[in-house]
Order: sequence, then C-alpha cells, then structure tokens
Amino acid sequence: MIKKILVLVFISLQVACSASHDLIQVAESDRPLFGKIKFWEIEQLSDQLYAFRYTFYRNIILIGSDGIIVTDPLTPEAAAILNDELKKISDKPIKYVAYSHSHWDHVSGGQVFKDQGASFVAHEQCLQNWLENPSKNVVKPDQVFANEYRIDVGDSALEMYYFGPSHDNCRVVFLTQPDRYIFIADDANPPNGMNMIYGAGLADTYLFNLVSFFKEAESLARKKRARGVIGSHMSFEKEPMNLVAGTVGSTRVIKQQRKFYELVIKEVQRAMDQGVSPDLIPEHLIKKGVLRDKIIGFDEQKMKVLYRRITNYLVTGE
Repeated sequence: MIKKILVLVFISLQVACSASHDLIQVAESDRPLFGKIKFWEIEQLSDQLYAFRYTFYRNIILIGSDGIIVTDPLTPEAAAILNDELKKISDKPIKYVAYSHSHWDHVSGGQVFKDQGASFVAHEQCLQNWLENPSKNVVKPDQVFANEYRIDVGDSALEMYYFGPSHDNCRVVFLTQPDRYIFIADDANPPNGMNMIYGAGLADTYLFNLVSFFKEAESLARKKRARGVIGSHMSFEKEPMNLVAGTVGSTRVIKQQRKFYELVIKEVQRAMDQGVSPDLIPEHLIKKGVLRDKIIGFDEQKMKVLYRRITNYLVTGE
C-alpha cells in the first residue's frame, strides 16, 4: 500500500513538473494597456521559443540555428515592433513567416519581414482567400500545403496541421519543436477553454466541423506529448473582466474549448426539441440563464448572437 502511495506521489510530481511553464520577460512596452499590463511584451519560453503579445493578440517566434520563424505578424505596427526587438534578441535572419489562418487582424503587417527575404507559408485555402479578397497589408503566401507541413530552421521547427474548416476555412494548428507547444489562433486561450469566445458572431466559422477540429487537436496533443498551449489572445479568469495574459496553459484547454461548443450546440438543440421557435431560441436561453454559470465572462449580447448562429446551423446544416 505504501509503495502504491509513493508511486502515485511520484507520478503526481511528474505531472506537476511537466505542467509548469517558466516564462522570462525579455522586453515590454513603456505604454500601459490597462492596469499593470503593458501594451506589448515579449516572453521567452525556452532557448528556441518566444511569445509576443501586442495588446490582446499574441504570436510565437522560433529561433533556430539556421534562422527565425515568425508566426502571424498581427498588424504593421506590431510587426515593426517585433522586428526591432528580434534584432536585439538574435542576429539570425528571419527566414519564414507562418500564417495560422487568413483573418486580417492576425496576418497583416508582414511586409517588413518580406523585405528581408522571408518566405510566407500558409494552408492552400489561405492563398485562395487572398486571391479572392486581397489586402494591401497582407503579404501573399509563397508556399502552401494541403494537410501537414513542417518548417525547419536547424534545431527548431514549426509543424502545421490542417483539420478542415473551423474558425475560418484555412486555420491550422501550430506545434513547436522541440518544445512541443500548441498554438490555435483565436480559440483555446489559457487558463480555461470555457471562456466567452472571441468574435461570437462567428460569421465565417464552420460550426459543422468545429467539434471534430478540436477532437483532432486533442489527438495531436496526446500523440505528440504536447507540453502545453500558448494562447493567441488574453482571457478571463474566474469571473468577467478579470483579464489575464494567459500566455501558457495546460493542453486541457483544447478539450474545454471543444466542450464549450458541444454544450452550446446541445442547449440550442434541446430548445428546438422542446418546440421553441428558432426565432425565439436566443432570448429563451438567455432568459433561462442557460450556461451562465459555466461560461467564464458570460456576455448576454454576445451569447444571443452565438445562439442565433448555432440555431441557423442546426436548421440549415451550415
């Protein structure tokens, strides 16, 4: 019995150690965003991996022996700041910029890296999106792929996985190597995936594949023994408006994000099964307080939009 207890304690300590994430702040803005949180900051997660937060957005940077990989440049101002700061961190060339998806609020501003010879990598549908709806601030992808892709810069690499349409039609899951951190733009933001989601309107979100997308991401995290998740946005903790930077968290936030969508879809379906008119479902669910105690940062107006969007999905299939 004592032996079993010691084994369990040892396993618990291993889990606790593997779930810990040491962050070193290497640079920050003099300008405040709100409270003690600065307008931007750069944090080091390992010898190869850095996270850059600009306002409420975040990207990641990998520095290898052969060069640097920058992910989503965010905006022209953010990219210019990051470019200046990277020169202070490393003398390696910026060889690649990887797009997580095609939304302009994440992928604008890359020209400063293109001017240095960086090659831009994205899922093939992101290129099609750019061709159909170009932006002067978004650099056209140079290299595209269908399902999986790996960018190597010596002893550091970025793996990119496409699991079908989700938050947009070309979003991919990033996995860093050798550190094994997952990054999913817009969703799965630590410390808890049951947060009020960013962009509740979901105008171009493909609800029919969202649950499958996160199941695939969960499977990837298990298969690759991912150490944690890096959030692409700030998040709530425990209660509305208690905003936290949420740089790194457990991979369980991926499952929590899946559960978020499953729960909302289930409640809308339940209302439909009870005979509530589709037009009345959003107001009906808000009035009953459905999921109010489960979603951190619950916002009635945003939830009405989300309920409406999911009602339309369950009626039309899209």
